[in-house]
Amino acid sequence: MSQHKITINDVADAAGVSVTTVSLVLSGKGRISAATVLRVNQAIEQLGFVRNRSASTLRGGESGVIGLIVRDLSHPFYAEMTAGLSEALEKQGKLLFLTQSGTQGQHLNRCFDSLVSQGVDGVVLGVAPIRPQKSLRGCVSKISRWFALHVPAVLMTLIRFVLTMHKRRGSRPNI
Repeated sequence: MSQHKITINDVADAAGVSVTTVSLVLSGKGRISAATVLRVNQAIEQLGFVRNRSASTLRGGESGVIGLIVRDLSHPFYAEMTAGLSEALEKQGKLLFLTQSGTQGQHLNRCFDSLVSQGVDGVVLGVAPIRPQKSLRGCVSKISRWFALHVPAVLMTLIRFVLTMHKRRGSRPNI
């Protein structure tokens, strides 16, 4: 027995609105009355509709997915970073796609390419506070090609280490 996959058309029919209205409610765009938003959300819940992020991305929207590259998730720094970032993204209705580049970062480019091929909206590169100067220098050189591909990227580390580096050099950080 095959089970019918609930589509945006089914939600529109159940809510008595157009597919465009359902799409606007899902994306949070447009000027839709509170009553209509409520009807659409009730239909979504009643039918068990699950949004297809890939379909949204194909239509030119954002995927709502942010990639995170860490070296080793068992390291407490990366575990804490992942938990905090995931929580913050979930509050914004976004998902975290986690990859590990290996203890020496040997798979960094492979991780990045995988994230981009999955259609992430941006990439966060976690840099542990182990030898921060060397780690940051190596990461910055590797991510220069990411900017050429127009992929938003953020380098994330413990701020006290970045500030210490700048203090030693006698310059102010751009934060």
